[in-house]
Amino acid sequence: MNPSICAIILAAGTSSRMGKTKQMLSLGNDPILEHVINCSLHENFSEVIAVIGHEANTIKENILIDSERFRWVVNESYLSGQSSSLKVGIESLKEVHPNLMVFLGDLPFLSTKTIRTIYQHGAKRLEETDAPFMIRPMYNGEVGHPVFFGNIDRHLFARLQGDTGGKAIMHQISDRIFLKVEDEGILFDVDTLADYQKAKIIAKHLF
Repeated sequence: MNPSICAIILAAGTSSRMGKTKQMLSLGNDPILEHVINCSLHENFSEVIAVIGHEANTIKENILIDSERFRWVVNESYLSGQSSSLKVGIESLKEVHPNLMVFLGDLPFLSTKTIRTIYQHGAKRLEETDAPFMIRPMYNGEVGHPVFFGNIDRHLFARLQGDTGGKAIMHQISDRIFLKVEDEGILFDVDTLADYQKAKIIAKHLF
């Protein structure tokens, strides 16, 4: 029996460093966030959730995803930081004991190959152990996203606070796997206008 694995995309922030709603900035023909959602939907996740907050209605009106596995979740407390979005996303999952991959909504160049590699390593590890574990991709010695959490008690996430995402949970998991990948996209987040200008140049060759 294949394990149930969910995807949570964190995309609720105010884009303060960008000065405009970066989730909606275009790369090629689609917004940045849409690239991330579509990329995650290539994998066999039981469900894919995008947690939004700032400009939530605008995002939902302009990004139309045709998949029964996808849904929006709105974090009304998005100003509390990324951890609040992760908690809201986990609380909304249909699975009682979920295994999940956590994505960031501003990494548009993440490859489907990388997602599949992490997914498959996670699924294999779930067959080997009932203990909590984490898998994180690494490129040139730097760790990035998405992060796979397996056999994690969802109540553990309830204690998260601030803008650290799942970092506090990572330190409580002894079984941590760092998976080397040839994908700079695990690190390339679009935070500033300079990032966006660089991303548009890269996108011309990819999208």
